[in-house]
Amino acid sequence: MSKVLACIDPSIYATSVVDHAAWAAERLDAAIEVLHVIQRKDAVAARHDLSGAVGLGAKSALLDELTRIDEAEGKLAQEAGRALLASAKARLEERGRSEVTLVHRHGGIVETIVEREADADLVVIGKRGASADFAKGHLGSKVERVVRQSGKPVLVASRAFRQPQTAVIAFDGGASARKAVAYAATSPLLSDLRLQVVMAGREDRESADRLNWARELLELRPGTSVTVEEGRPEDVIGAQITATSAELLLMGAYGHSPLRAMLIGSTTTHMIRSCTIPVLLFR
Repeated sequence: MSKVLACIDPSIYATSVVDHAAWAAERLDAAIEVLHVIQRKDAVAARHDLSGAVGLGAKSALLDELTRIDEAEGKLAQEAGRALLASAKARLEERGRSEVTLVHRHGGIVETIVEREADADLVVIGKRGASADFAKGHLGSKVERVVRQSGKPVLVASRAFRQPQTAVIAFDGGASARKAVAYAATSPLLSDLRLQVVMAGREDRESADRLNWARELLELRPGTSVTVEEGRPEDVIGAQITATSAELLLMGAYGHSPLRAMLIGSTTTHMIRSCTIPVLLFR
């Protein structure tokens, strides 16, 4: 059976992740695995321990106190995680999803997601994590790492779920963008959505050839439009989303190395950060 992996944490995006996962699972006829990860941490480092500057006896007492605090916080985190998972399961059942598995893990978030996605068809994560309320306009620290390391399509949920009717596909002719078009052409997830394929650039022979490839692949889909517009990719994509009132964006993810993206910026990161709609990404 197909599986959707929904990754949640104690953030305002948790409900949206669950709702997006329910929508995807219904259309894919898939089970849902809800994953919550308690991150590894070092209690001493987390509190900027300065015990090395005090006497041996005081240092020992301080380390004992930090250990007790860390144990208490660990138990609290476990209880909070169980409550979060139970709430997610209840919401999924309200939406008619009965094939739900809850997974609670300790460890690294990115590594655990990559491990658990092995038998999944789709990964759903929130745009920002537990500090979302304090980081408006920023991208969650783990999102880019998950997308770069994931071998599966990753749906980055927006703050609130809206039933998708129209999807914009950002297309540049590259391998990951072609994956997005092929997925749109074949997956039941998008089977009845209106598709708007847009390329940023000049109308020349090269862009025409690339767009013809997309047009031929989607030719049996009613209501599909394929266009090329001059301008920066982020501006062209954003304008197309606004013009079509799209509820979903599909695009290839991080076609360049992390170093190059750091030096010249990344269209992927810009669109995830600026879009108020979910983004389905392909590597």
